[in-house]
Order: sequence, then structure tokens, then C-alpha cells
Amino acid sequence: MTETTERSGLPQGVQTTVAVVDPNKKARDVLIEHVRKVYDAAIGFDSLDDFVSATPPTKPVVVVMGPSHEGDELFGSVERLLSSRPASGVVMVVFKLTSDLLRHALRSGVADVVEVSADDDELSGAIDRAAGRLPVAAVDIAPIPVPSEPPATMLGRVSTVFSTKGGTGKSVIAINLAVALAQNTIQPVVLVDADLQFGDVALMLGLQPVHTILDAVQAGDRIDADLLSSIMLRHEASGLFVLAAPTEPGSAEQIDADDLARIISVLRDKCAHIIVDTSANFGEVTLAALKEADDILVLASMDVMSLRSARVGLQTMRLLGIPFSRVKFVLNRANTRVGLTEADAGRALEMKVDAALPSELAVAESVNRGVPVYISSPRSKFTRGIHELATSLMAYAPANRTA
Repeated sequence: MTETTERSGLPQGVQTTVAVVDPNKKARDVLIEHVRKVYDAAIGFDSLDDFVSATPPTKPVVVVMGPSHEGDELFGSVERLLSSRPASGVVMVVFKLTSDLLRHALRSGVADVVEVSADDDELSGAIDRAAGRLPVAAVDIAPIPVPSEPPATMLGRVSTVFSTKGGTGKSVIAINLAVALAQNTIQPVVLVDADLQFGDVALMLGLQPVHTILDAVQAGDRIDADLLSSIMLRHEASGLFVLAAPTEPGSAEQIDADDLARIISVLRDKCAHIIVDTSANFGEVTLAALKEADDILVLASMDVMSLRSARVGLQTMRLLGIPFSRVKFVLNRANTRVGLTEADAGRALEMKVDAALPSELAVAESVNRGVPVYISSPRSKFTRGIHELATSLMAYAPANRTA
């Protein structure tokens, strides 16, 4: 029922879907008329419930809330909409804009508020700004080419994200990489939180674990794809599956390297990609995640201590016999001005930088909102860096992988 229209004020190739919601038909029709002066088409709905029932949950849409809505319950409705549909943005049109109303609106996640007396340029500008925060599906990032079906001789690809130092943004990168792969892959993608004591992947995705990796381990020899499917969480906005870390740090002692290897083996048979987020140490479970990996993403930030720690980590991997052909060097916060360059970082680790991700306010904001920046800020440089990294991983690992 929704219609898309291309705006000259947005980057070329970007399309914005606009839905006008107002319970008053006359007000709704007038608002649609104004929207259509700058957008070729807009569709109207009586209520948010009608909009939700008529629109796919992952479709990026700017929802324009008409002025006939009343009461504080409107803000609660907007919050619920944005929580369940991170692909949507909201612009409110009101009869009179007050500081109190604006404060409530922004707290609810509304992108912008304009008065009914505003001119069409102000309204279109508000819609454009809201459109700029829509997820990747709405913007001009080329889809990652993948085969419709993996070859029968191939297994899912395991990519382990690792750092020997905390604070490098390891979980943020693991989450956004997994989301990027999930949104561009037909087969299932799973994110395994193997930071067994302090893993917070589920929390960062706004998910509440009912079951965790501990439940899978306690099943013993009964671990299979069906069991794991019943335990994993699903991130609806991206389609990503999550195997959460234990909710109690003490539970980590009940999980060993063989347990993780067995879980990864089962997931390989059913999934296109398995992303493993690890703890910042060389414990036995982390070692298992590194040894099972087809790709090892070693993270460092743009500071001497982080680079030194990463170099020690690489030396330890070499002593453990982990092939460096699997290692990719990911430099996070690469635009931080601390007297070091990307080239300096590469020389420090004696490796080329495979991915350089910038420090951006949008990243911190996304963590606080529980919405991956790949979804919340599709035009950010960080998102584009993650997209390029995901593209480099879009290949199926051979069934009989050799060291």
C-alpha cells in the first residue's frame, strides 16, 4: 500500500517512503496534499495500527504524524513504534509548538516537529532529515552479491572478532558486522557471544535473553540445530540470530573449549555466517573461537597501548600455530588525531590495515539506543566501513578447511 518517491533534495538513487497518519480525514488529506508538493506520492492511514498492519516491519518509512492526535499517550505509541520498527522515522506536525511538547517528542524518538503553519520547504526538510536516519535498505549502498544457494560442499563461514585490550569497540563491530551480513545474506546469520563472563551483545541489541549458550552446553550430546534454534534470540529489525552469553558471570566456568567447538560445528551446517564475539584474553574458550575461525578480525584503536597489545596478541597467535592467512587487521577510531596515522598502525603490527573504521557520535548514540549504527545511521562512514568489511567476508568456507 505504501508508495516510494525519489526526492531531488536527497542523494541520487535514494528513495523515501512517506506515510501520513491522522485520525481526522480532512486534516489527513490536507497534509497529504502538502507532502505531495515535494514528494510525488504519499499514502494516508487513520492510525499507527493501520500503518503497522499494512507495512512490512523492516521497510524504511518516514511516518508523518498529523496534528489531530491528542494526549500524552501519543508519545508512548511513537516510542513503541520506533522500538519495534527501527527502520521507521517519525515527524510530527502540530498546531502549536511549545518547548514542553518538543521535549516530550524528542525523548520519544521523534526526528523533528513542525507547526501546521510552516511552509512546505520546512516540512520537506524535516522529512529529509528523518529519511537520512533510515536504515541501509533506504540508501544507495550497493547490495553485497551472494549466490542464491551455497554449494553443497561448503559450510558456514566463521569470523571471530578479537582484541587483547578492552575498550576497542569489539562488541560494537561484531554486532554491526553481523547485522550487515544478516541484511545481505539469504541464509541465516548467527552472532555468538563468547565473552562468557561479561558479554552484553544481547543488551546492546535491545534483546532480553530467556536462554543462553549455557542452556546449549547443558544439553550435552543433544545439541543440534533444532535445539540451538529454540535457544537463540532473533533481532527482528535485521533478521540476525543471537546466541547470548550467560546472564551470570559465574556460569562461564561451566563452558569449555570443546563446548564452543561443538556449537560452532552445528551452526556451520545451517548458517551462512557465524560471527563470534570473544573476551579480551587468551582463555581456552577464546582459543577455541580463534582456532575454529576462517577469519580472525584483530582489533586495535589508534593509540600506542592498544597497538602494542594487538602486536603481543598476534605474536601469541603465531606461537599457537594459528595461520596468519586468516587474520584481518581492523583499526577502529582510525580518524582520531593523536599523532599517529593508519600507516603507523600498519607498521606497528607489520600488517596492512584491512579495515579502518572512524570514530563517530552516531556510534555512541546507537549503543545507547540499542539500535546498531548500521541500521540507525546508514550514511555514516562507520556504516560504509562495516559494509565493505562484510563484503570482504561474503564467501563460503570449504567443508574441509585446512590450516
